[in-house]
Amino acid sequence: MKSKYRLWDMSWREAQEAFERTETAIVPVGTLHAHGPTPISIDASSVEKLADEVGKRTGILVAPLVAYGEDDKMLGYPGSIAIQPSTLENLYFDICKSLNRNGIKKVIFINGHGGNRETLIRTGRRVKELGMLAAIVEWWVIGPKVIPELFPNSDVYMEELAVAVAIGGTKIADLRRGGYKGEWGVNPTRNILGEKIKPIRFNDFTYKGAKIIIPVDAWDIDVDAPPEVSEEELEPLAKRGQEIISHLADFIAEFAQDFESTTIPTSTKFTTA
Repeated sequence: MKSKYRLWDMSWREAQEAFERTETAIVPVGTLHAHGPTPISIDASSVEKLADEVGKRTGILVAPLVAYGEDDKMLGYPGSIAIQPSTLENLYFDICKSLNRNGIKKVIFINGHGGNRETLIRTGRRVKELGMLAAIVEWWVIGPKVIPELFPNSDVYMEELAVAVAIGGTKIADLRRGGYKGEWGVNPTRNILGEKIKPIRFNDFTYKGAKIIIPVDAWDIDVDAPPEVSEEELEPLAKRGQEIISHLADFIAEFAQDFESTTIPTSTKFTTA
């Protein structure tokens, strides 16, 4: 009988056996916020699915999804749930500390939301104090590099919809309206700071070609963008989403196995002669 890999499904005795088999755990983390006609859960559902597929391929222990994350800039949208970065960091750290208490030395965060990144990096530095090593894997960053033919757009809003309908079915897409705000469409921003300071996305602006960070609410700069997809296109899009999931799961599984086999570096400190 094949061993279980999802911590969620294990009895405590099975969990004990799993922790004796491995020193590595996968933790999927996401958030809830607007993505045009795509469900607000895509940043969470995508990584939950990927983590499950990686677990199937490798047998590496998979922890339950952390569905809530950073969302301050998207609070103008109904359904957004934001966790303070300090709270989020402590949550991530406590999860790692609990896993470490059970013998886990390496954690792979599969992250579905860019806003979680800085908090995850800080968590990764903190867990070094426990003798642990953390890796942060982001599928929308990996995808255009390893399977560019499935990521033909400069942004991934359509690929997020593809993954969403692959996971939840075509009826999960909300195509009722002519326009959508919230991380959707080509150039989905309006200029609120004059002609010289131009918005890119969220907090990123350019001034004379140089990137400038100006924290604003997404609702202030977002504009309605057409869905650019019809009901008839959803089935082919779902098939592309399934391909994306399969290829990314293969890639992350390969990384996870190589990461699992590495030696955790020990910190070096400055010494005086």
